[in-house]
Amino acid sequence: MLFKSFKQKNFRYFLFGESFLQIGDIAEMLVLAWVVLERTENPALLGIFAALRFLGTLASPFYGVWVDKYNHKALLLIGRFVFALMSFILLVLALTNLLEIWHLFIIITISGLARSFRNIMREVLTADVIQPNLYANAIGLTRSTTDLMNILGPLLGGFLLKYYGISASYILILSVYIGSMISGYMLTLPKSNSRPNQISMWENLKKVSKYIKMNQVICGLLVMAFIVNFTMLSMKDVLLTVFAKEILYIGPDGLGTLIASLFTGAFIGSLSIAAFTTFQRGGRFLLISSFLWHSLGILLLFTTNVTIFMMILFSIGIFQSYVMVTMATLLIKITPAKMRGRVMGVRSLAIYGLPLGLLTAGFISNTFGAPTAMLIQVIIGLCITAVVTLLLRKLWYVK
Repeated sequence: MLFKSFKQKNFRYFLFGESFLQIGDIAEMLVLAWVVLERTENPALLGIFAALRFLGTLASPFYGVWVDKYNHKALLLIGRFVFALMSFILLVLALTNLLEIWHLFIIITISGLARSFRNIMREVLTADVIQPNLYANAIGLTRSTTDLMNILGPLLGGFLLKYYGISASYILILSVYIGSMISGYMLTLPKSNSRPNQISMWENLKKVSKYIKMNQVICGLLVMAFIVNFTMLSMKDVLLTVFAKEILYIGPDGLGTLIASLFTGAFIGSLSIAAFTTFQRGGRFLLISSFLWHSLGILLLFTTNVTIFMMILFSIGIFQSYVMVTMATLLIKITPAKMRGRVMGVRSLAIYGLPLGLLTAGFISNTFGAPTAMLIQVIIGLCITAVVTLLLRKLWYVK
């Protein structure tokens, strides 16, 4: 049944908070990416800017230790407060006409520290608020709901930026971040979340490293997490912006439509897994979906028609969700509760593939054009997926 998880009040608060946070995050990135590219006319600089959002991934293993050691609700509220504070500062700068490009770089870096922490908390809290037999349903439902926000956010952000300016966009962004804080405050977590952990930070990191090395499936999942962040997930923040402005010749509202097309497909993909959990076939399903996801990226190189471009993005979004939801479900199912925060911390470190992909895409686009950058990243993704399939065979058979 599609809404099994949603019947539980605690999960509803969790879902509302994640939805508010996601609509703010995706709208904010569209607005700032367009402003940076418009003012600098430099895709390489845009790549650097987008990569700074994920600087906090370097600290992810330490975040994971903290999550296993301290109260989850307090950590959740602190992280969401940072998002709200940074958006408030930017709004004030915009309203007073004091906003400069270097402000954006500083604010996005600080927000990036909170963003990496948020990614870990999302995975761990899913296991806190729902029973193990509902993991696939809960993750699919969470992903499909946030995908809806990923559709709505770019449309609203692009519209407000084009017709009313950056200040109006940030009134929306600040409002939804405050909403995420309120939802987080309403969340009730079990007392067992405050698990005492007296082991030193270094010992914790050694322990989780040893555990991961001994588990071929988790190794495979982490490699796949890194590579899809480097190749396909980095497309949204740099390459689509460059495609929209320099190849398709559409404005920020048009960029919002492209991103909305991508996440409409992602919504359909996530919803299908949430509704039909038997549709999810573990590692084999993950790897086949990754091959198809990357292959579809090649088709973007052969059209300048906006409608066809959107249709391809829609298809890409479906397989994006198949890969990401399956990956998250397998990690939560396989990892024991006492190690979950630390493993998810290392999983979030894999997100560092995203800023590396953003930097690569930005510099290649600046020198050789966005289509060349897209082709190179797709080929890399296909090759690494093939290597994982051949060498880490246990991932293929896990369910």
